Amino acid sequence: MTPTQRSEAGIHTTSPFLPSFFQVEASLLTCSPGPSPLVTLSSDVSWNPYIYLLSSALAVPVHDVSMHTWLAADYHESGQSQPGFCADRFSSKYLQDLRDHAGSYCSPGSRSNLTCFHSRKASGGLVDSFCIGRGASFDVGTSKFALQCPVRTLNANETASGLVQFDQIRGYWYDTGPSQIFNNFVDIKAGLATPDRTEDQGKNTNDKATPPRFYLLLKREGETNPWHCLMEIWSAGMTLDVLSMTRDPLGNDGPFFRPKEDAPDTQVVILDDRQDGPYFDLWTLFAKRKPVRLKELLAAPAPSTNASIIVPLAGGSNPLWQNDWAVRRCTAATTLNAFSRRVLDFYGVTDDPPAPPTNKTTDDDNDNNNAIVVTFIDRTSTRRLQDQDRLFAALRERVPHVSVRLVDFAALPFAEQLRVARTTDVLVGVHGAGLTHAMSRAGVIQPADLRHNGFRNLAAMRGLGFFRVHAANTGAGGGGAAAVRRRGSWQWNDVRLEEERFLEVMSAAIKSLYARGRWNYDVN
Repeated sequence: MTPTQRSEAGIHTTSPFLPSFFQVEASLLTCSPGPSPLVTLSSDVSWNPYIYLLSSALAVPVHDVSMHTWLAADYHESGQSQPGFCADRFSSKYLQDLRDHAGSYCSPGSRSNLTCFHSRKASGGLVDSFCIGRGASFDVGTSKFALQCPVRTLNANETASGLVQFDQIRGYWYDTGPSQIFNNFVDIKAGLATPDRTEDQGKNTNDKATPPRFYLLLKREGETNPWHCLMEIWSAGMTLDVLSMTRDPLGNDGPFFRPKEDAPDTQVVILDDRQDGPYFDLWTLFAKRKPVRLKELLAAPAPSTNASIIVPLAGGSNPLWQNDWAVRRCTAATTLNAFSRRVLDFYGVTDDPPAPPTNKTTDDDNDNNNAIVVTFIDRTSTRRLQDQDRLFAALRERVPHVSVRLVDFAALPFAEQLRVARTTDVLVGVHGAGLTHAMSRAGVIQPADLRHNGFRNLAAMRGLGFFRVHAANTGAGGGGAAAVRRRGSWQWNDVRLEEERFLEVMSAAIKSLYARGRWNYDVN
């Protein structure tokens, strides 16, 4: 069998002292169930340097604000020395870099204010940006938010410091990102005066009628792909984190965003026409008001007249997208861990206390409490593992101390997927590329010529064991032209793995846990 006829498969292992690893979207959400060697922020990331908010041609030095307790608690640095690539993208330095490259874009005398933040950590010299506009109103006539903000041209010193001209703020795939939102949903040129609706607003004192003070404007890449959805939610969360650690020069020494006070008064506005999708409720993780669609604002009894609009980092800007192809040496990811913990808390997925260590030194196949739980992500349509029932039956016969379960993750609500994963020690599944729309993205089979290393790198950042094996592609079932197309695409093909090779890689993964955590088994 030639390399082009093969695909890669991988198996992820965990122990009570390591995060549970499961399908890729859920792998973002795992967190160590046991004590972790984490420390508070070290002095070199003390969050107290000067930053510069640029207004007109003048650089105005401003201190950052003290980190909110919830933010400091989430962003633990591991204390491990990381390569520069890793620290710049997956530690709190990524947030600091955004905070330290902020500029004001409205001309002097504008009634509104627009501040944008930039990062140059993307490959190819590209710049990622997000913005916050204050003094915004919603114009029912144009179905757009309005900022009275004639945009100024940055001077040479400002661009040399890392800022970009407003018309150079970019968009991303699927017509997402700041430029798409500003071009289609925000009017910053008309100079509309903010109408006085104080009287109307005063008549609406209940939460449903009173408009929020913050709108997070969102145009999504999709609604069902777990990887894309979680990248967007994670990036939006980091947007608010940066705003909460940056002093607002117009805010009486406070930050742009105060999580405790402002999150309950923040609402996501969905600008696309897609369905909600299975991850929709996660948008209330940071913005506590129920998300609304643009058409709902048109019917609102009291559209906001002096709000702040937040145009967040696009999902396509998430640094994890830069982690797909090259083999990286990142062994920690502070930002990833913070997002993981928040999502687990959101769904109430807690870490069960580890079982007491066993005193056994002999094998006991009937000791189910000490069994190593192997979960296979059972695909039911495409990229299936052929003869999987026979293979796992052979595994039960060959390898002791295992409890095997086959789970159709696509049939489970996301919260339940997390709970299944938290009780998994070894996760196995068929692997799809980063753009697949399948739920079982944690699977581990891919074409050999794809050379995708994203899941290998992700496992390393989470401190997980990673085991890989090659498997043959086979044609998908069915007939006709559609079947021919499917057979020519690795995204659709089933895979086949010889029994002995399957048992070999599974044994390696399972037995790597035999002397870890609560287990105390001999290898043979």
